[in-house]
Formats: sequence, C-alpha cells, structure tokens
Amino acid sequence: MTDPTDPQPPSAPFLDRAGIDALVAAGVVVPAPDAVWVSVRARVAVGAVLHPTVVVSCDETSEVVVSRGAVLHPGTRISASDGGSVHVGARTTLGPGGCTLVADGEDLHLGSDGRYRMALIIGPGTYGDGCQVLGPIEARACTLEGGQPGDSPDVASRGALLKGAGRAAGITLRRGQVVNGAGDFRRAPVEEQTAYHPPR
Repeated sequence: MTDPTDPQPPSAPFLDRAGIDALVAAGVVVPAPDAVWVSVRARVAVGAVLHPTVVVSCDETSEVVVSRGAVLHPGTRISASDGGSVHVGARTTLGPGGCTLVADGEDLHLGSDGRYRMALIIGPGTYGDGCQVLGPIEARACTLEGGQPGDSPDVASRGALLKGAGRAAGITLRRGQVVNGAGDFRRAPVEEQTAYHPPR
C-alpha cells in the first residue's frame, strides 16, 4: 500500500528536480521542491508560491499562467488540456482547503487579488480582479465582474462573490454582488454584498 504521506508524482511530463530548482533560482517560492509537480509548459512568475502537493498540469496544446505573487496552497490542482488555458492573476490565492481549476478545451481566467477556497472551477469562466469563490462550491461557466479586493472597505466596489455550498452553473454577477447559495445556486437570490456589511 502507498504511504499517504509520501507524495506520488502524476503520470504526465513534469519538470524534474533540476527544473523545479531553476524555478526557485528565478524567484518562485517552493517550500518543498520534491512535493510539487509543474508541467514543462506552465509559466510560473517570480514571487508565486507553490506549496506542497500542488499540481500544475498542461498538455502540449494548452496554456497555464500563474502570475506574480499568486499563492497556491496545499492540494491545489490546475489542469489545462485540449487547447484550454488557465490564467491565475497576480496575488490571487488558491486555497487553503483545496482548489481545483480545470480547462478542457476552454479558457478559464482568474484576475488579480482573488480568493478561491474549497472550490472546483471548470472552464469556460471569467472571474475578474478581486473576485471570490468560497465553498465548497463547483462553479462552471460563470462570469464574475471584477472590482476591488475582498477586504476593501468599499464593499460595493468589491469583485463579485460566490459563497456557500453547492453548484453554481452559468451565474453572472456584477461588481459588488454576491450569491450565497446552498445546493443549486441558480435558485438563490442575487444580493448586494453591502447587505452583509451594513455601515457601522
């Protein structure tokens, strides 16, 4: 039986240890170089953080970009295949609690300063700057308008937000809006985030 504490590499063309060491030398933060798997085609910017058990997979027809300052917590999985693309914006955080991004022949864009926790996000999809998906949530074919980061004091200007537990399919939200769902998010009302943060 495989020891669950011993990370096992996925069966795909990933960087070897020398390749991971080259990322570190270039300024990517990798606390456990033997416990991350990054496709040879993926582009990871200086200052990005790849925690243990992160997997970034990209086939020869696809593209993955992880931008400067993005943080991929343990258990994060990114997969682009069949001409798909995944873009993770600057300073965006994936996890903790797990986050999976999948683009199978589709484009999936996550803007800067976002937070995605306990989320399975399947392309196509566009999540602008400052957007958040706080689950457990499966999100597919959603469009969330960007705005200020989720901790901005100007709540009405924050990027759109999905939170709760369940499945969000085909949801479109404007800046400052939120769906707090349980089960099928299409049955939940679209609200303003200010409703959850009344003026003091």
